[in-house]
Amino acid sequence: MLLLSLFVMVVPLIFFPNDFGLRVDMPFSLLSAFELGWYILIFFIVFSKASAPLVIFLALLTMLYRFCLGIGFGLFLVVMFSLNLSFSMKSGIHQYLPAFLLQVILSPFILKSAFETLMKRSERRETESEARKRLSPEKPLTFFETSTSQSGRNHMKVKTSAEEKNKIMSADLESALNYLREYSGVKGAILVDNEGLVVAGDRSSDLDPETFASFGVSLKEANDILMRRINEEGLKRMAIHTPNLWISLNQILGFTLVVVADHNTDELLSVRISQTTGMIKKYLKQRYHQKILKGVED
Repeated sequence: MLLLSLFVMVVPLIFFPNDFGLRVDMPFSLLSAFELGWYILIFFIVFSKASAPLVIFLALLTMLYRFCLGIGFGLFLVVMFSLNLSFSMKSGIHQYLPAFLLQVILSPFILKSAFETLMKRSERRETESEARKRLSPEKPLTFFETSTSQSGRNHMKVKTSAEEKNKIMSADLESALNYLREYSGVKGAILVDNEGLVVAGDRSSDLDPETFASFGVSLKEANDILMRRINEEGLKRMAIHTPNLWISLNQILGFTLVVVADHNTDELLSVRISQTTGMIKKYLKQRYHQKILKGVED
């Protein structure tokens, strides 16, 4: 982002003071209105699911960023051309139209990835907050109830709520999958059992978890058959790259983690997949007896 900002500030210096026939014939307030409208339009298209107040807030932040670019351009004019500071600032912010147009057109796209990251983190915090609310009922949960006999009071009955255990398990798995999903470019992370049923998942709205769950299990089974021909036990991890997607299959005990990402996602995603796999494996071992997990694998 810093490099792109420097690029946008420096390029107009190459042509200054030539304006290519462009003239600033409208007042600064009207220019600013058109500029803000441009940002709002772009963010409504790029962030189609965002609320109107959020889009307006992002547009205002972009406008502030664009003013900073103009100020930077003005400072370059002072240093390189020894111009008056006031004239240079006005030229950088709105009077030198080639610089103004370049800054206005590129600013929302420069900030797009940063805004996406902030929005994903905000969604993650909201998800975790909702999960905590679901797991914090108004009345305290009683996991242990004691039943005392009249003779000795030495019999204890342990009562565990299966429903609450499932909620806790789902929340923990969702936290691990959300950690993977928040990585830039990841469309979805789905944990699937050996029958192709979705155990947990975190995905974008345009990704169908059932389709990729079935695809992942079918692909794993087909490759397991091929692996046996070369005396290998089975698939542990597999990556598929298509013109549009990067699909990763990861075996975790008796489950399969299916990760779907953009084809141009950087290779550091593999590190996060490995970390998430370890988190899920550790969680499953803590929650299930080894014999149960062995039975699932078989």
